[in-house]
Amino acid sequence: MMPIDPAGASPKVLFLSGLQIYPTMSGGTLRSAALVNALQHHGFDVRVHSLTGRKADYLARRPSSMQVWPGGTEERVDRGVASAANWLAGYVLGLPPVWISAHLGVAVGSPGEALLSAALRQELAWCDAIVADFPYLYPIFAAPAAQGKLRVLSTHNIEHHLWRNPLTRAVVRELEIQAAKACDILVACCAEDARFFEANAGVRQAVVVPNGVDLGRFCGIEAHRAEARRALGIADDVMLLLFTASKWGPNREAFEYLLEFAKSQARLLVEQRIHILVVGGVTAEPVHLEGFTATGRIDRVEPYFAAADAALNPISSGAGTNVKMCEFIAMRLPIVSTPFGARGLAFQDAKSGFLFEKGGLAAVLSKVRRLFDENPLRLREIAEDAYAQNRNAIDMNACAQVLVEAMGPARERLGLRGHGTPPAEAPAAGGLRA
Repeated sequence: MMPIDPAGASPKVLFLSGLQIYPTMSGGTLRSAALVNALQHHGFDVRVHSLTGRKADYLARRPSSMQVWPGGTEERVDRGVASAANWLAGYVLGLPPVWISAHLGVAVGSPGEALLSAALRQELAWCDAIVADFPYLYPIFAAPAAQGKLRVLSTHNIEHHLWRNPLTRAVVRELEIQAAKACDILVACCAEDARFFEANAGVRQAVVVPNGVDLGRFCGIEAHRAEARRALGIADDVMLLLFTASKWGPNREAFEYLLEFAKSQARLLVEQRIHILVVGGVTAEPVHLEGFTATGRIDRVEPYFAAADAALNPISSGAGTNVKMCEFIAMRLPIVSTPFGARGLAFQDAKSGFLFEKGGLAAVLSKVRRLFDENPLRLREIAEDAYAQNRNAIDMNACAQVLVEAMGPARERLGLRGHGTPPAEAPAAGGLRA
């Protein structure tokens, strides 16, 4: 574990994100938030700096600000001119955030790093280690103020696999490889990703930190069940299955599948009183069909977990363990999933959940509905088995232990210096402030 200095100060980590993390709105931001919280849990002093904000805040011309997460983590959200330009380029053109890479590359090479924000320069001076969340941010490792710091690259996927255009794929692949070469420790979310980087980039050290969640996040949300179901118009005798989905590509494919299923199987859903609920920004506008609702973008997902009787995961592509599966298991929801959706987890059909292939969802839903009516205790036992089999795999505090154990020896091996100097500005906890 990373050593604590004699004065009792915690090792200081700057977690640099390309996106505003909190409130979490996607699997990516959920993973980022969980990793930050896990490092805090293990004794690190972590500060988050996000290079872009969110659409509503840009439209409202809200300036850069510091926000404090419920657990006390400070996240500075940059909404300056460069931030807005980077966000707009990605939002309008729909391309990977190579604009951020290019901006950081120019900024770290500017005289006195003047093109980096003052807040970021202060945080670089303060920290002992820099975690770049996603390869697009790796130019920060070259900043003069980053010299003598441990450089950690946090990856979420093999990024170039997400892009179909050959030129885009080639550009992103090269960027990923350069990022992996530049770091001291690479964090992958699955062994397959780690093997790719080790084979193609000569990584100094790679560790696998699977997707995990804060197991205490859903404590007490059951109290919101009745209110949430009333708001959705779901009667008590309707079995509600939840699928959470951002606009990430594999989620869009899964949403289209569920939408077609709901249209073709409307009679089954109505007669068996089954309702599929899709929550999140996978669709721009709400959708309401017989037995099917899609909310569109929402502020908080927890009330919908409280409303659900079971979970549904029709994902058939992507990388790493689905964060949504970790959430479903933590919430003790019986899960209906494709085999691909359950990858990376201990998940046995009819014992810890229910597996289906794309042509067999109707039959599996009917089976779960019968258990819901005739043997609800069995459904609870199945959900508890999934939790017992996967507890350590879904608990980010446990998942991150391998990274924690790597960071101390890596600093010693590289001969890096001790703790940084305090930033000039020490924001107070509690709420938002400019």
